[in-house]
Amino acid sequence: MKRILIFSDTHNDTTRAMNVILQTESVWAIIHAGDCVRDAEDIAAMFPKIPVYYVTGNNDFLSSAPRALNISVDKKNIFVVHGHNERVKYEYTLNTLLEKGRRQNADLIVFGHTHKPLIEYRENMILLNPGSIKYGGTYAVLEVDGTDMKVRIENYG
Repeated sequence: MKRILIFSDTHNDTTRAMNVILQTESVWAIIHAGDCVRDAEDIAAMFPKIPVYYVTGNNDFLSSAPRALNISVDKKNIFVVHGHNERVKYEYTLNTLLEKGRRQNADLIVFGHTHKPLIEYRENMILLNPGSIKYGGTYAVLEVDGTDMKVRIENYG
């Protein structure tokens, strides 16, 4: 079983994320869905044995990090974007995000931007927004074991 911690919108404050990583057993990888890339880079430097995957957000102006990322874990395809280019704050239906996920053959779409946690099952895909660990105190835990995938939102503290 592979345990992946998922954060977004840390906005220059990694204290809570670092605490979660330290307190979680057997972290296989970390995903950061943007805002701020520097935070993801700091996390990667603090935990060099844990792979850290990240994308740019709307506040990452000078970053050379990718806008979107595909991560393959066992037999599952994870598509990661921040969400601002997919209009996640303005499209109640999340159609733009879903369309991009379809094109990537995603099993799981990870996004941020709204600071609101969400787990929703649509069209054989899971849409996951971990929320903001800084502003809402939430993050997500993903566990992948072959073809089995479980995701949950956790509250910090």
